[in-house]
Amino acid sequence: MRVNWLLAGVAAIAAVGLVWTPYDPLAQDFRELRLAGFGAAHWLGVDGLGRDVLSRLWRGLGNTAGLSLLALGLNFVVAAAMLTVEETTGRIGRTFVPLVASVWLGLPVIFLSLILLVFLPPGGATLVLAVALGNASISYRQLRISWREQIRAPYVEASETMGASGWGFFRRTLWPNLAPDVVALARLIFALCALELSGLAFLGLIGDPDFPELGAMLRQNQAYLTNAPWLLLLPGSLLSGLLLVVHLSGHRVAQD
Repeated sequence: MRVNWLLAGVAAIAAVGLVWTPYDPLAQDFRELRLAGFGAAHWLGVDGLGRDVLSRLWRGLGNTAGLSLLALGLNFVVAAAMLTVEETTGRIGRTFVPLVASVWLGLPVIFLSLILLVFLPPGGATLVLAVALGNASISYRQLRISWREQIRAPYVEASETMGASGWGFFRRTLWPNLAPDVVALARLIFALCALELSGLAFLGLIGDPDFPELGAMLRQNQAYLTNAPWLLLLPGSLLSGLLLVVHLSGHRVAQD
């Protein structure tokens, strides 16, 4: 049995954090309790600006997961478009698209994000675009390998001989065999997007310094490393936990 229920549970918790948290994660309502530790009213304490840490972590998890999911979707759209162009434009596409992908692969995400920030304002949308485009060549290359393996498989030749074609052929014959590879790739790209997006936010490229995102929270709280280390350990552990859950969702667990 796959442990996808764990990933679904984390996704549900993150989604709730986008619309509801115990306190306003942006409001500095508890300045008299600055750097207070764990307690009944504030389970994970209060940060250095008087904000409830649990509320900020919960919203931060939702923002990190949500932005990473958007980046994953855009990434797959770009990668699929590249593969479609290659497959439908003959020799020119088969020569030009892989060449572009190879050059693209050498562009670091941080460099791409800095280029985008010349033309776009700092913010979550810009970082989503940067990490989506930065990993598009990886997705394209992996999708290309899976696609080529499937269309050359004997079952495809047999189906085409029997007259199968079009969308129905893809949905009933190709997709069931492609799906495991696509899902595995989606897990990898989501994890890369989450890690890179949080890294860019940690560098301050998210724009709003108070935006509750896990990487941005690490940057905001680094000044409290010595006197309130939990303010860094908690968002770092939550980001690591998110990546671990994504990894575990692709593994089987033993059944009695």
